[in-house]
Amino acid sequence: MKKKGKFFVVEVRRLIPLLFLLVLLLSLTVYDNFFRAEQVVAPPEESGGIMFTTTDRGVLSAPVSFTLVADYEEWARVSRDLGLALPDYPFNAAQEIAIFAVNGEIQGVNVLPAAGQGVEIKVDVEPKEKYFHVITVDRRDVDHEGAVWNFVDRENRLLSRIVPFWEKKDRDEGVEEKTENDTAEANK
Repeated sequence: MKKKGKFFVVEVRRLIPLLFLLVLLLSLTVYDNFFRAEQVVAPPEESGGIMFTTTDRGVLSAPVSFTLVADYEEWARVSRDLGLALPDYPFNAAQEIAIFAVNGEIQGVNVLPAAGQGVEIKVDVEPKEKYFHVITVDRRDVDHEGAVWNFVDRENRLLSRIVPFWEKKDRDEGVEEKTENDTAEANK
């Protein structure tokens, strides 16, 4: 009879580490349910305007800034300059334009007719301290000739105005082509 008692005590000692691991597993499960992290790549959002996808968001201590990104090299440079790891998102520069907002959360993107001939792309931003938000929008929705991007808050106060650099390049290339053609025709 003595051997059975000792054998049982030895087995209980071996089960103590397993019970400890089980308690840790249960506590981690409870912790995860109470403090669930947000999904970084959110499904496309529509705010009555253009649909956009949140690719990254988080905490960042930097001055207020808004940046438009149209190619992958610029995507990497802006992320590096802000000290961010590239988001786990397959950015496709041929079909998307990315918007980096520092100290603000983008609430919506709308295309509005502007005075004269062009369009205004209005980006509604909620100012937030030490926060960054990265979204992508479909290039076909916002790639308009002469478009001006206006970043405004809830009271429609202008926070920033951007004329995209790719618009400037396209216009400059057109001017250079005209000059070369005019010079060739004059030489004939």
